[in-house]
Amino acid sequence: MLRTIASVVMAVSNGLDTACRWLLCTCGMAMAIVTAAQVFFRYVLNNSLFWSEELGRVLLIQLTFFGAAVALKAHAHIGLDFMIRNLSEKGRKYPALLVQLLSSVFFFVMMWYGFQFALFLKLQSTATLGISRMIPFLAIPVSGAIMLIHSLSCFFEILELTPQPDSFSETVHTGCTMSHDEEI
Repeated sequence: MLRTIASVVMAVSNGLDTACRWLLCTCGMAMAIVTAAQVFFRYVLNNSLFWSEELGRVLLIQLTFFGAAVALKAHAHIGLDFMIRNLSEKGRKYPALLVQLLSSVFFFVMMWYGFQFALFLKLQSTATLGISRMIPFLAIPVSGAIMLIHSLSCFFEILELTPQPDSFSETVHTGCTMSHDEEI
């Protein structure tokens, strides 16, 4: 039963990671296009796009929070592992589980209070785009939920409850494998 739950969480985590990567590519390209258009309109046509700065800021918010989720899945965030680097694999397992447990609590809090904050902004609208300020700030609770799922997936992976990934998953979704050569 627990292995089935772990497999489902791992599959959902991998799917969300793929979706986040596509979102990051889309937001990054949109931000580059909007910025280039703003420069062209301002310096060539002498007519500034009044909405481009705000749209760039909204896209940057999305890039920041969903990029953090992708970095978490790829195990790319910085970490202080000097104390446990030389421990045996079994000795590194318990600190890694503790880190995932504490991270999960943080991501739950981020999700909960991020949603409360987004609801607070529901009736306010942005100055130039005219959309609810809730929309850009939904990135906080949504990315918090995604990172919570990634953290649970990593927790199950550390406990060795998930099947071994295939070669494609291994290259795209590096996960939380704990070999001696990798940092925790």
